[in-house]
Amino acid sequence: MIDTTAKFMPIAIPITATDRCQAYQFAQQQPTQEQSQQVYRNTLAVLVTRRYLQLLGIDTHLEASHSWNPLNRLVENIADLYIPSLQGFLECRSLRQSDRKCTIPQEVWSERLGYVMIQLDEPYQEGEILGFVESVSVSELPRSYFQPLDILLERLTLEPPAEPVVQLRQWLKKRFESDWQPPQDLLSTIKGEITQLYQPQLQQRGEDPIRQRVEQLYRGQSSNLVQSTPLHLNPQEALVNLIQTTQDDEIRWQSAELLWELNPQHPDCPVISAKDLGIYLIGYPLGLMVGILPKSDGKMLILLRVYPQEQLSHLPLGLKLIVLDESGNPFFEVESRQQDRYIQFKFTADAGDRFSARVVLNDASFTDSFVS
Repeated sequence: MIDTTAKFMPIAIPITATDRCQAYQFAQQQPTQEQSQQVYRNTLAVLVTRRYLQLLGIDTHLEASHSWNPLNRLVENIADLYIPSLQGFLECRSLRQSDRKCTIPQEVWSERLGYVMIQLDEPYQEGEILGFVESVSVSELPRSYFQPLDILLERLTLEPPAEPVVQLRQWLKKRFESDWQPPQDLLSTIKGEITQLYQPQLQQRGEDPIRQRVEQLYRGQSSNLVQSTPLHLNPQEALVNLIQTTQDDEIRWQSAELLWELNPQHPDCPVISAKDLGIYLIGYPLGLMVGILPKSDGKMLILLRVYPQEQLSHLPLGLKLIVLDESGNPFFEVESRQQDRYIQFKFTADAGDRFSARVVLNDASFTDSFVS
C-alpha cells in the first residue's frame, strides 16, 4: 500500500497581525455581516497563499488580483492571487477544521490556474495549505479530492506562455492584429496631432502653408544632392518625389507623415496605427502611435510616439517611453517634461529585428513586442 500521508502533509503558515488588520479593513467595507466574514476569510486565504509562494520563490502581485479590487469584493465571492510569470490567477479557498468539503462559488470556476485549499484556525493565527486542484465544476469539493502540493508546484513552474508579437511587415499588407486596429476617432486624433506637429509658422503674405512646408523639407535635407522643390509638381507629388529620392531618413519620414496627413490612402504613405492606453495607465487618455515606412534596401523606418487624447493638452509629467531590444535590455528612454505635447523615438530596423515598446506612468505600465 502506498503511504499518502506524507505527500498530503499540510504546510503551516503563520498569520500575522498585519494580515488580520488588512482582512479586517476589507471586511469593514461590506454591507452585511455575512459578506464581512466571507471577505475576512478570503483575504486571509490569499495572504497565507502569498506567503507560502514567497517561501518557494514564486512572485505574486496582490494589486493585480481581483480580490484586491473593492468593487469585485463587494459583488463577488472571490479569493484570487495573480501570478505574473503565468499571467493568470490562482484561487485561494478557505475552510474550517470541521469542514469536510471546501466551498467553491460558481463565479470562480473558470479563468483560474488552479485552486489552493487553506484551512484557517478560528483564532486566525495560522493557515494550513492542505492541497490543490487544477479545475472544478462543483460548488463543494470533498477533502478526498485534494491533490498533493507538488502538483501545485508543477503548475506554477511551467514555462510562461509566449508573448504575442506584433508582425509589422504584415501591416504593409494591411493585416493588423485585432488590438492594433484603432477606431476612426483614434485615427482622427492622430491626424490632429500630426497637423499640430507639422503646422508651419509661415502664414504671412497669404502663401500656401502646405507648399511652404514642402519647400522646408526640400531645403532641410542633409545630403549634398539637395534639390529645390520641383515647381511643376503639386504638394502631394513633390512629397512623393522627396520620399523616393532623399538620402535623409528624417526628411523621408517627415515627408511621408505629411503625405499621410494630406492623403492617408496614398501608396507611399507610412502605415500608421495606434492603441488607446487609457485602460493600462490609471485612466489617463493617452495613445501609443506606431508608424512604419519601408526602405528600398529592405530595412524599415519605425516611429513610436506617445501623445495625449481627449481633454488632455499635454502629457503628464514623468511619463516614460522605453524601447527594449530582443533580450529585454533598454536601448532608448525618454521622459516627458512640463508641457510636452508628445514624446517619440525614430529608428531604423533590419528585417526580423525584435523590440518592445514600454510606456510607464508612476506604477502603471504597458508593454508590447514587435518584429520588423
